[in-house]
Amino acid sequence: MNTNSRRALAAFTSAASLAAGLLGATASSVQAAPAATAATGVSGGQISLHGGPTGIQVVNADGTGLRSVPNIPNLGYAPNWAPDGSRVTAGNGRAATGRITGATSLVTLLKPAGTRAGGNQDDPVFWMDGRYVLSSVGGQIVYGASDAAWAPEPLMTSSQEPTSVCDVHPAGNVDGTVAFERLDRNCQVSSGIYTVNSNTAAPKRIIASGSAPVYSADGRRLAFTRVVDGWSQLFTANADGTGVQQVTTDASDHANPTWDPAGGRLAYDAHTSHAGAAGDVQTVRILDVASGTSTQLTGAGQGDKPSWQPLRKNTLNRVYGTGPIGIDAAASRWTFDTAGAAHQNGLIAAKSAVLINKGNATYASLAVALGAEKQGPVVSTSSGALDASAASELKRVLPKGGTVYLNGATNLLAAKVATQVEALGYKALRLEAGDLSSLSARVAKQIAATPSWVFIADGREYHDPIAASTAAGGLGYRGTGVVLLSNGTSMSTAATNFLNGLDPDKTGLVTVGATADAALQKMKLSKDWGYWSMTGATHEDVAANLARFWWDTPLSVTVEDTWTWENAVAGGAVTATYGPMLWSTQATLSSQAEKYLTERSASIWSVNAFGGNVSYPPANRTAIGNAIGASSAWMDTVWAVGGVAPKTAAKSLGSAEPAPESAAGPQTGPVTAPGRHLPAKNGQVVK
Repeated sequence: MNTNSRRALAAFTSAASLAAGLLGATASSVQAAPAATAATGVSGGQISLHGGPTGIQVVNADGTGLRSVPNIPNLGYAPNWAPDGSRVTAGNGRAATGRITGATSLVTLLKPAGTRAGGNQDDPVFWMDGRYVLSSVGGQIVYGASDAAWAPEPLMTSSQEPTSVCDVHPAGNVDGTVAFERLDRNCQVSSGIYTVNSNTAAPKRIIASGSAPVYSADGRRLAFTRVVDGWSQLFTANADGTGVQQVTTDASDHANPTWDPAGGRLAYDAHTSHAGAAGDVQTVRILDVASGTSTQLTGAGQGDKPSWQPLRKNTLNRVYGTGPIGIDAAASRWTFDTAGAAHQNGLIAAKSAVLINKGNATYASLAVALGAEKQGPVVSTSSGALDASAASELKRVLPKGGTVYLNGATNLLAAKVATQVEALGYKALRLEAGDLSSLSARVAKQIAATPSWVFIADGREYHDPIAASTAAGGLGYRGTGVVLLSNGTSMSTAATNFLNGLDPDKTGLVTVGATADAALQKMKLSKDWGYWSMTGATHEDVAANLARFWWDTPLSVTVEDTWTWENAVAGGAVTATYGPMLWSTQATLSSQAEKYLTERSASIWSVNAFGGNVSYPPANRTAIGNAIGASSAWMDTVWAVGGVAPKTAAKSLGSAEPAPESAAGPQTGPVTAPGRHLPAKNGQVVK
């Protein structure tokens, strides 16, 4: 999520602190990321190597299948893997990430900012569920968004990392801790292995003599090297530096260890003598730590600096209705507790509900942001009377006395509907206006009189408005985003007045679609506005471009069937807070959605899909798995029939309660104000 909403961690400076934007409410158990400290169910895949004609090679763990990987530049570094094995990060001056199968979807990170000296991004490695890449630049540890949404910057303050030291070889633990080797005496002598995390005011030395630290997949163990009697040997230790054990002893150099993600083995560079000495032969070997036996993986000259691929399953959440439960009720049940019943782990309590006319897509689009920001489901009904299914879901999800927003005038939701809502014990609050553009201003005022962001979309059809409303709703309970709809290239007086009442210096403005951009140009504005323009050749392009702009390193993405607005409205309202929305065709995954998911596969661990098999047939689901993981074989599908996910599936994803930032590191969130992580504004409207 393109974010500059930052909160200082205890150990990090505010300017260099990690993206905060904590979820305003607990995510559904099928939306919450796996518990960071668990790291269960991770298998070991291929082993990547530095070397070969293209800079990167991969080989199977039994030594077969050695091959070069094209199109990913690499200069002397271990090509380290994302936590799910979908991408590697390498570097040729600047760090980059790419896939080793098929198209690489190469993403080159931006040039580091705020460092005390320039230089290459050395030893890049993924961190924090693949959302960030750590590297060392001129002796400073930096971190940046793995999707290049913002430039890498120093991890620590100048007092934590003074100019008299050089920090190199970073390694990220699943709990957010960063280990690294520190060189002092003007960067000439190794001081040992240090760690820093959000609970420590200063880096802490945990191992007095050691280099090249690397964590095991479960975060409980470290491997590193240490010189003993003139030879570089392999050691292991607990993650806190205790329990140090030497695991190699022969009179030769050992370097660059990497853990088997399944545990128990180390791959490493083995030398017959001192590394680089005349007559030295280097190969890659695999050590069984418990027995001390080793086997040769590659021959001489067939690559070095191994990194072992972790294979962790991602998740496709399939939410769909069944029988009398429509997609609106299914999305609600997937997200919200039953009022008055015991709390279900992973669900949240509804604070409101939004009622829409089930036959009007463009008016319904406004409900996405309203539901997301008022913490309630979007429920569909007929225009003349409250449907029994709508009444049933309102009674299930919302305590008596709660507010039900009626989205539209009596021609959309009759007076009888309001009466029936009130008879159920709720407050019926009608949001009405003479036309759709004016209604968008009325809904915007209900969300916030002075929002932090305004999105403009053409209300004549639903695709761009739903995408815009999902982005606005992404601010959730942490901020206020609203949508103004145009009538083609014209904007209502109410919408114009709403925008004229805001301060351009305090409000971000985004147009979604070319028609919305044209409408903004024609508006009679009283102030100068700079804005961002999200356009594209198709609605799929617009949604993908908006997702790139609005979110960085998302953990979760929702893919919506481009033909079925009901799925998109119901799903968008309950997922907007957690990640972006993409449009896709039905038969197979759209190229725009596939490209977005593939480029960001390092951080994405779950995709949400609302609707039945017609909307997401097997070919579509397979393409999603191939895009976000090592392959579709490494994706579990959770079938939430009627919105209820199997308990075993929910449990397999770990705790539904997001870990506190101090324990498991930060979580990303969408932007709350313009800042340095946003691209330059596309245009300026002069009053």
